[in-house]
Amino acid sequence: MNAIRLTVATLALLGLSACAGLPGLPAQPPAPVPSQSQPETQPSEAPSQAPSQAQSTVDPAADVKSYGISSAECKAASAVLQEATVFGLKANQGKASQADFEKAYTGADANALPVDALPTFADLKTASLKVVGLSADEAQQHVGEFSLALANFVRVTEKICA
Repeated sequence: MNAIRLTVATLALLGLSACAGLPGLPAQPPAPVPSQSQPETQPSEAPSQAPSQAQSTVDPAADVKSYGISSAECKAASAVLQEATVFGLKANQGKASQADFEKAYTGADANALPVDALPTFADLKTASLKVVGLSADEAQQHVGEFSLALANFVRVTEKICA
């Protein structure tokens, strides 16, 4: 469980550091996240490739426009990312409520996101909704999906703020 907290916190810090320009933190964006769709493979007698070699990568920010660090879009995406991270930490503790969900994903900041960020934002909202009201143990079943969605939104936020 501590590893999950560290992963979420690290992703959030990377995303926030890119948007806030915090000194001392890496400015390098995270690597593109593996695509969830797996190519179909035919059974064979030869050894198969390792999963990491067979997966294709898709940059969730490939079609996202850069608006700049001082743009309203960057400020909105950064605020949403911060609230999503807080929500994730609460979910990890089994304390994520509907009010926490609404605070993170509704309101002026969410409404100010640029249209090209909305697909990734929708994925993050969907993953987050699955853990509302769950205990810490129940929420762990969804941590992979949430972590992937958060990592993708971090990447999109970095691109918006570039």
